[in-house]
Amino acid sequence: MNSITLNNIEQVLGAREPELSQNLTKLFAKLLERNQDPTFVQNYTGAIKLRFRNESQTRKGRDPLSFSAFGRACYAAGIVKTFLAVVTSHLYTQSQSQPKERYIGQYNALEALEEFMQTGNLTERRTLLEDMKKNHVISICLSHLNHPLCIFRQLAINTLRVLASESVLGENSSVTEIADIIAAVCRFTLEGPDFFIEGMRSPNTTWQSQMVMGATDIPAKRAAEHVPRFYAMAQESALWTAHGLLCTTPPPSRKHCLDILKKKPEILDLLFDCAIITRPPWYPETQVDSIACEVIALFFQWPSHIVPGVSTPQDNVFRAQEWKAMTQAVAILTSREDWCEKIIEVWMKIEEEDWREVRGWFDRVEVDYHAFEPPDEDAFCQVFEYRGTSRIAMLRLVSTLSHAAESCGVTNAEIESLLRMAYLASRKVKSASDLDHSKPEDRYMCVERMEEIFRSPMYTVSLNIKVDAPLQIADESIMGPTALARLLVVLAQRKAFDTIQGLKKAPNGLSSSTCLNHVQQITNPDVIRRFLKIALQRVQASMDKGRERSRDADNNYARAAFTSAAELSAALVAFDNHTQGQYSKEVLGARKELALALGNAAEMAIREKHWQQALYFGSGAVNVAENIPVGENLENSITAKNKRRVEQARTAISAK
Repeated sequence: MNSITLNNIEQVLGAREPELSQNLTKLFAKLLERNQDPTFVQNYTGAIKLRFRNESQTRKGRDPLSFSAFGRACYAAGIVKTFLAVVTSHLYTQSQSQPKERYIGQYNALEALEEFMQTGNLTERRTLLEDMKKNHVISICLSHLNHPLCIFRQLAINTLRVLASESVLGENSSVTEIADIIAAVCRFTLEGPDFFIEGMRSPNTTWQSQMVMGATDIPAKRAAEHVPRFYAMAQESALWTAHGLLCTTPPPSRKHCLDILKKKPEILDLLFDCAIITRPPWYPETQVDSIACEVIALFFQWPSHIVPGVSTPQDNVFRAQEWKAMTQAVAILTSREDWCEKIIEVWMKIEEEDWREVRGWFDRVEVDYHAFEPPDEDAFCQVFEYRGTSRIAMLRLVSTLSHAAESCGVTNAEIESLLRMAYLASRKVKSASDLDHSKPEDRYMCVERMEEIFRSPMYTVSLNIKVDAPLQIADESIMGPTALARLLVVLAQRKAFDTIQGLKKAPNGLSSSTCLNHVQQITNPDVIRRFLKIALQRVQASMDKGRERSRDADNNYARAAFTSAAELSAALVAFDNHTQGQYSKEVLGARKELALALGNAAEMAIREKHWQQALYFGSGAVNVAENIPVGENLENSITAKNKRRVEQARTAISAK
């Protein structure tokens, strides 16, 4: 084609090969010409962006994704270098001298690369990411978080989210880069919507509303009312960016997570601040707080072959490497000011939220904030799933830090401050079959307390890739008792129970969210006995869940139920070991359940050919059996079966 003009966009981009590649090479050169017409840049970058968007939408869920002929031609012609050069040329000046078309062209160029990424398979996404990184996409995005136009701040966040969640940015970035990105996206999340509102109100920048609301001539007042919702969606993208950097497959090493925290320990403060963001009426369906809680959990995640509290013959390797890094990471957490209060604050925020008020916001979001697609009943129910996610992520954190309480200098007052949330999380919740359907709050509580986390990288969902979920956390019926049992173990180790019962006033450092009365009640021997019986019942319920999933061939989900049962059993056994037989009657059966749970988890791992997991779980089961009292009635055949599982795993590992 001889000429490439504003009037023949469809012919230029819709040509067949080899003409298409020739057109694109010429076009990309023209886009970078010094005095190019801004409308030319705007319209061509916009047309390419729409082609990519239509490709990913029309093929979603149908064919396996990969670059189209058009995408391959764009890549070969140098779209990455060209479009990122468009984004950084004619940088925005306070003089407002540039026409808006120039900025819309830049916006289209960066958004086109974001859309392009989502049309590729995993190999193509890796290659595209490497190319974008070579052309400084990360520094461009980070600098755009201070752009004088709010739409570019939002676009920078969305681009980072796509690179981290729909590609593999977390796998090929340095710890410094990851720390910088996580800190930056958290700060964006905490800024609030004022800058965006001002952008809609100011006569010089109100034109941005066409990018926000998809139509021209939007009254500034209407745009300013809607834009907090637009910003709140970007807040979610910001936290998904942080999440994607850590939720990788295989999961990052514990040392990698430690090194990120060493670079910027304030990341933890920022994440906790995000986790306590109040639900906004303009975007009541937000999950920004629960994503922040998941990110915190990812920093302190146990390796998938380890059941906390279970010792195996292979422990030396784990303790020398991963556990050392984990305890150092926990030490960074416990060195932050008010770390314990922050965990409790996340919990209290959820406890104090009034679902009826939230329901009212759902009903008004279209009228008050001009929501394009108002959230429906399903979205309202999801709020309780997100609340459940936040709760179990905090319980997981409490449980984990209990294992490092001694080495990290966690005080008795801090342990006692956390007792109440773990105690409340151990309460009985009506099952779905027992619900009173005239009480919606019962149903919502059931949804919240039954929430489990099985989180895989986002790209594995869009590309339909099966992986072992890097982040797995049991529901509250297990996580609550596990956290409480672990806190009681620490107090038992320190022989603190008699001291607590004898106190006349609250100890120094006890959280204002609890009181001495609560602490004494929870650590009362009669209350502990009742709790231990309930906890053992929860172990058995989790075992039943695992067996049911196993029958349905849901091996990974079954394994998670078995390892959760094993972790709670191990906590009960540890408590018994540190209380000189005072509660042996109540925990009778816990050691047998521990051996069974670990053996079953090993079997599930074998079925999925996860040999390292099978070896650790199986060895743990054999270890438990060697020290089990006769009164537990563990059959010899169970131990024999577990020894065979260990041998099978060893053989498979040595054959690799």
